[in-house]
Amino acid sequence: MQYTLAYLTVFGVALGASLAGTPLARRLARRWGVLDQPSQRKVHLRPTPLLGGLAIYAGFWLSVLTISRFEVATSEVSLPATTRELAAIFVATLTLMLVGLADDKLGGLPAWTKLGGQLLAAGVAVLGGLQLRVFEVPWLDLPLTVLWIVGLSNAINLLDNMDGLSAGATAIAATFFFCIAALNGQLLVGAMALALAGACIGFLRYNFNPATVFMGDTGTLFMGFLLAIIGMKLKATGPAWWSFILVVVVLALPIFDTGLVTAYRLWKGHGVARAGKDHTSHRLVKLGLPHRRAVLVLYGAAVASGMLALALASGGLATGVALALPALVVVLGAGFLLARVET
Repeated sequence: MQYTLAYLTVFGVALGASLAGTPLARRLARRWGVLDQPSQRKVHLRPTPLLGGLAIYAGFWLSVLTISRFEVATSEVSLPATTRELAAIFVATLTLMLVGLADDKLGGLPAWTKLGGQLLAAGVAVLGGLQLRVFEVPWLDLPLTVLWIVGLSNAINLLDNMDGLSAGATAIAATFFFCIAALNGQLLVGAMALALAGACIGFLRYNFNPATVFMGDTGTLFMGFLLAIIGMKLKATGPAWWSFILVVVVLALPIFDTGLVTAYRLWKGHGVARAGKDHTSHRLVKLGLPHRRAVLVLYGAAVASGMLALALASGGLATGVALALPALVVVLGAGFLLARVET
C-alpha cells in the first residue's frame, strides 16, 4: 500500500496517546469527583471515574495532526477545502466534548441542552462544507445531514451501556471505514478512521470488563459525530447513495440498538431519553450471557456487518441486491426476538 507508513504512524500515535492519556484522565476524574455512581439502571457496582473521553479526544487529534508531517503525493490533504473541513470538525468535536464534559461533571444536563450542542456541532459541520449528498437535492440532503449527525451522536451515546461496548464497536466501525477508504484511495478519510480506531483501542485497555474508567458523554458524543462525518466523506464505487448504504451497513449495530430501544420505549409509553436496562446488551444478559460475553457477541455482530459492507463495496449493486433480503430478514428477526425479552 502506497501510504503504509503514514497509516501505521497515525494509528500508532493515536493508540499510544490514548494508552498513556487514559490513566491521566482517570486520575483527573477522581480529583474532580467526576464519578459515575451505581444505580438500579446501571450495571456497574462501584463509583467509576468518567472523563476517559478526554484521552480519546487527545489521541485522535494528536494523531490526525501527524498526517501534516508527511509529504504525500495527493491533493486530498492540501486543498483549501480540506483545511476548512478539518477546522469545522475540530470546532464541532470540541463543542461536543465540552458539552459532554459539563454533562459528566454536573451529573446530567437537560436533554434539550445536549440536543442544542449537537445541533450546533451539526451546523458547524454544514458551514464547513460537510454535507451528505444522497439525493443530490439540497433541501433533502441538508436535513438528512443534520439528522444523521445528531442521530449517530446519540446512537453511540446510547450504546455506551456496558463495559467496552461503545469503544469497541466504534473501533470496529472505524476500522472498516478505513478499509473502504483505502480501497478507494481516500488517504485523509482513511487516516481519520484509523486515528479514531487507535484512540478507542487504547482506551479499551482500561474500559473492557471490568472497566476502571468510563468515557462518559465527554467521549461518546464526539465519537458518534466523528463516525458520522467520516461516513459522510466515504466514497465507494457507484452513486453517492450507494456509499451511504455501505456506511449504514457498517454502523448497523448502533443503529439497530437505537432503533430497538426507541421502538420499545415508545411501545411501553416510556420516555425515549430516559436511561434503562433495555438495550441489546442487557437483553443478551437476560438470555443468560455474562456481561463480557454479551459484549463479545455484539463485537461479532459489528464485525459481521463490516464484512458485509466490504462485500457490498467489492461486489457492487448486484451483490447488494442479492444480499439485501437475507440481511433484512436477519435484522428484523433479531429485533423481534430481542424485543420479546423482558427487561
